[in-house]
Amino acid sequence: MKFLKIALIVSALLISIAACADSTSNNSTTSNNGNSAANNSATTAQPSATIDELAAARKIYSERCVKCHKPDGSGGEVDIEGTKINSEDLRTEKMKKMDDAKYIKYITDGIPGEGMPAFKSILSEAEIKDVVKFIRAEFQSK
Repeated sequence: MKFLKIALIVSALLISIAACADSTSNNSTTSNNGNSAANNSATTAQPSATIDELAAARKIYSERCVKCHKPDGSGGEVDIEGTKINSEDLRTEKMKKMDDAKYIKYITDGIPGEGMPAFKSILSEAEIKDVVKFIRAEFQSK
């Protein structure tokens, strides 16, 4: 009985080693020009914002910003709780030239007297930065 248990353990160990060795050989396959597949993928350009970041920021924009800035970023005059607000068109050259730090400040602290609310108690710093990335990608890259 003891011999059978040892034989099973040794067999499982050998199978594990064989599987790892096979996995290692697959990871080092080379293409026709002699470069390893790992080297080829390392040189591929990465996007500046992942799809997940933009999806989360798109959700925040649609929940928090779209009332004033509209789904297409065009802004304009809106009525929020009886107050008329003339929100910025995020697609203009003026808004494209504004640096990210200023966007972040406006979103964080709001713009008193213009109707832009402060989001510092609602959104995290990372979420605010993601919203700026979303605005750049969605409304200002075209």
